[in-house]
Amino acid sequence: MDKTKKRITIKDIAQKCGVTANTVSRVMRNDSGISEATVMKVRKTAEEMGYIRNNLAATMRSGNSRLISIIVDDIQNPHYATLINKMDNRLKKEGYDTMILCTYTSPTESLDMAKLSISHCVDGILYFPDSNAANIADLLKKNHVPVILIDRSINGVEADVVRADDYQGGCLAARHLLSKGHRKFIYIGGPEDNGAQPLRQSGYTDTLIQAGIDPSDINVVKAITAYPIFDPETLSESANHTGIFVFNDELAYGIMNTLQSAGYKVPEEVSVIGFDYIRGALPYLLPLTSLGCRLEGLMAEKAVSLLLRRIKEPSSAFVSEILPVILHEPESTVGTVP
Repeated sequence: MDKTKKRITIKDIAQKCGVTANTVSRVMRNDSGISEATVMKVRKTAEEMGYIRNNLAATMRSGNSRLISIIVDDIQNPHYATLINKMDNRLKKEGYDTMILCTYTSPTESLDMAKLSISHCVDGILYFPDSNAANIADLLKKNHVPVILIDRSINGVEADVVRADDYQGGCLAARHLLSKGHRKFIYIGGPEDNGAQPLRQSGYTDTLIQAGIDPSDINVVKAITAYPIFDPETLSESANHTGIFVFNDELAYGIMNTLQSAGYKVPEEVSVIGFDYIRGALPYLLPLTSLGCRLEGLMAEKAVSLLLRRIKEPSSAFVSEILPVILHEPESTVGTVP
């Protein structure tokens, strides 16, 4: 490949068509003031020459990139993948392209991805914060980049937020297991720096204690890594702990498999509840009792709508959308055996 060759430019097309560079530029902008014959000639020539629009140059001229970055810490989680897919579809309908950046639960990576977004002059960011990264929010604020926090907030940061009612979800999980007759419980937590983690845990344990359950009958298993491997010996050490609430569905499915491999029957012997209701988007998954928004994709729609609003009205008041959750599919929870 001859490295001295440069990409095709508007000037190259203009020279071949015998028109001005301004005329070609107007054709590419769909200017209605150009004759149909000239439009056809320019577009045909551009296609034949392999012309690709220089978005960076266009951004420098207009100040708008029509590009949105989505920063996510765990792209493998079906919950996030589903939300990103729906956000991308909505943004395309609004005339925006998306750039998906993965941080892999690393605060350093998150900062790097924020800087990369700024360097690409994105019009806005949809951000799944993996930690209480106030420094990242501060950097985006200094660069006047509209940002929406999704699925969790950042302590001390004033920003638009869309998330599920995590505390309510914990309460509903506890009430459901109590209604099934369970009296000994386990909560399996998520990452400690995830803003949703303490809310789901406290909603669950608060409701159980208020119902008269002794704290000694509530076993809280903390996450050592982002998605810890559940040790079935935890149940053996906590005899008759039959009601399990898990931080999210991805982990809950792993726990169900681990329990069944260890000889436990789910839900006949142990009931399991997750959070996110990913089976709503992936119906081929095994049934799992789960907390999630009533309408699939609601969080994605709300997040994009808030971002578009923030782009158009940068001085508008910040909004915190806390979406109520409901219990879906009680197939992995049953009543206890008397």
